[in-house]
Amino acid sequence: MILSALDAYYRRKADDPDDPLPPYGFALQKVVAAIQLDGDGRFQGLMSLQDADENGKLRPRLMLVPESPGRTVAVSAAFLCDNGGYLLGHDLKGKPERVRLQFAAATVLHREVLVGVEDPAARAILHHFESWQPEYAAEPLQPWAELLQGWLVFLVSGIPGPGYAHERPALREAWQRHVAAGQAKIRGQCLITGASDVPIARLHPGIKGAGGQSSGASLVSFNFDAANSYGKSQSYNAPVSEAAAFGYGTALNHLLRRDTRRSRTIGDTTVVVWAERPSPAEGGLLDYFDPPAADLKDDASPEDKARAVQVRDVLDGLIEGRDTPEFAAEKGVPFYLLGLSPNAARLSVRLWLTATLGELLDRIREHQRDMALIPDGPKRPRHPSLWSLVLDCRAKDADGKARGRADNDRLYKLHGDLLRAVLTGGPYPAALLPLLLTRFRSDGAITHPRVALIKAGLSRRLRLATADHQSSDRKELTMGLDETRTETGYLLGRLFAALERMQESALGKDINRTIRDKFIGAAAATPRDAFNHLLPLSESHRRKARRENPGGAVVADKVISRIMAGITGIPAVLPPDDQALFFVGYYQQRQDFFTAKPNKPKESDSAAETD
Repeated sequence: MILSALDAYYRRKADDPDDPLPPYGFALQKVVAAIQLDGDGRFQGLMSLQDADENGKLRPRLMLVPESPGRTVAVSAAFLCDNGGYLLGHDLKGKPERVRLQFAAATVLHREVLVGVEDPAARAILHHFESWQPEYAAEPLQPWAELLQGWLVFLVSGIPGPGYAHERPALREAWQRHVAAGQAKIRGQCLITGASDVPIARLHPGIKGAGGQSSGASLVSFNFDAANSYGKSQSYNAPVSEAAAFGYGTALNHLLRRDTRRSRTIGDTTVVVWAERPSPAEGGLLDYFDPPAADLKDDASPEDKARAVQVRDVLDGLIEGRDTPEFAAEKGVPFYLLGLSPNAARLSVRLWLTATLGELLDRIREHQRDMALIPDGPKRPRHPSLWSLVLDCRAKDADGKARGRADNDRLYKLHGDLLRAVLTGGPYPAALLPLLLTRFRSDGAITHPRVALIKAGLSRRLRLATADHQSSDRKELTMGLDETRTETGYLLGRLFAALERMQESALGKDINRTIRDKFIGAAAATPRDAFNHLLPLSESHRRKARRENPGGAVVADKVISRIMAGITGIPAVLPPDDQALFFVGYYQQRQDFFTAKPNKPKESDSAAETD
C-alpha cells in the first residue's frame, strides 16, 4: 500500500506542468558548479552555480541530470554529473590511487554512452576525458578548491543549442538507451503496478532526507540469508519493476525536500504527507498538527511570519467550530502520512496513516480543544508547537529554567509519540502523566504547557473510554475553572491555590518560600498530612491578611469556604489520576484569581461592604 501510493503520486507529479518529477533515468541533484569546456574539450575553469537564499547563504542549484548510482565504498561513476574526483581526478581526501580509479571509471562510462553520438558536446566531453591528466591538475584546480567538493556538471561553450551537456537532447537520448540496455535480466510481475514480464529491480533506490547515510537509505532491502525465501536473494524477494522502484523512490525523495513543505522531522521520525489528488491543503498540512510560533524571530522571513499567523487563525477557527473556506471542498480527499526513522542503512516505517482531509482536521480540532487552557501570561502562545511542549517537560530550577543535561533520546521519543497521538486521535503517551507528576513534585513548576498536557491526556482518555462504552462518572475538563466538579483531587487542588492566595494576601510579595514551594508535592500525593498542617497555618494567614489586605482576604476566604463545603473528607493518599486533577484544579483556580470577573465588584469594594 505504501509503495503503491508513492508510485501513484509519482505518476501524478510526472504529468504536472508546473512542477514535474524527473523521468525514468533522471534525478534532481544539488549542483554547485559547472566544468567549463571549449568546443574542443579544453578545460576553461569552473563556474559557480550557487544562488543566495533570503538570508544571503549560498545554496546549490537544483538541476535535472542523469540519475547517479547509489554510492557505496565501491568505485561507481555517474554520467555528466559527479564530483571532482570522478570528473577531474581531483584528490580531496589524500587517496590518489582511489581518485585514479574514479577518473578511469568515469572515462569508461562516458565512452560507453557517448561514442557514436553526433553532437559537439559529446565530442568535447570525450576529448576532455582523453586529454585531461589528473596527476598534473592539482595546481590548475586550486582556485576552485571549495567548489570541487560538490556535484559538478559540464558546460560547453561555442556550440549551438544548450550549453549544459545534460540538457542536450542527443546526450539525454544516449543516456536513456544506456539505461534501457542495462535493465535487469530477471523479469516478472511487479507487485506495485501488476505489470507482467517487466525487469525486476535488484536494488531499490536510496532515500535521502529521512536520516541514515548521506548517500541514502533503503526502504526495501534484503542483505542477509534469513530474509531470503524460495531461493530469491536481494530485492527479488519483493519483486518491483525497475520503473516502479524508480517512481516510488523519486516521489519519496521529492516529498522529503525541504522546499516542498510536505515533510517534518518530529523527534527521531520524519513524517511526509501527500494527497491522492492535488489539494491546497497538501503543502503545509503538518503545520496544523505541529504549529509554528506566531511570534517568530526577527530574522524570520515575511512569508514564514505570514504562514504562522495563517496557521494560528485556522486553528482558532477549528476550535470555534468554523470551517476553513479553502478546505471546505477538499474534506473528502484521501491523504497519506508516512513516518520514517533511520536504522543503519535502512529506513523503518514508524507510522502509516490514510485518512480524508476532513478526518485529519477533526483530529487537529480534538487536539487543540484537549489542550485549550487559560494561559498563564500574555506572551504564552495559544497553539504551542509539540516541541515546545516536550521541552517544558524537562526539570526546572528555581528560576524556571531547564536544569541538567537534556535526555535527548527521551525527548525525541516523547515528541514522536505526541505527534502520533495527534495524527491518529489515539491516547497521549502513557509515559506523559507519570513524568509530569514527577516534575511537579520535584520542581514545583506548574506551567501552562505541563497542565495543558495533563488536561489533554485526561480528557482524551475519558472520551476514548466513552467511545468504547466504558462507564465513567467523570466529565471532560474545561478550558477554565469548573466550579461544578466534585472530584476530591480537583477540589483539593483548588483549595491549595486558595490557601496560597491567602498567604500572599497576608505576606505580600516579599515571601522567600510560599506554601507551594514547600508543600505542593506532598499535598498532591499525601493530602491528609499536608492539609492537617496547612489549614491551621491558613488561619494565621487569614488574621494577618484582614489587617494588611482585607479585600484579598475576603476573596480568598469566600473561595476556601465554598471549596471546603464540597469536601467530605481528605484522603491519606491520592492515586495518579486524582493527583493530575489536583494540579489542574490548582492551576485553574490560580488563574481564576487573576481573571477579571464581569459585573462583579472589585476586591476593595467587597472589603468596604464587609467592614
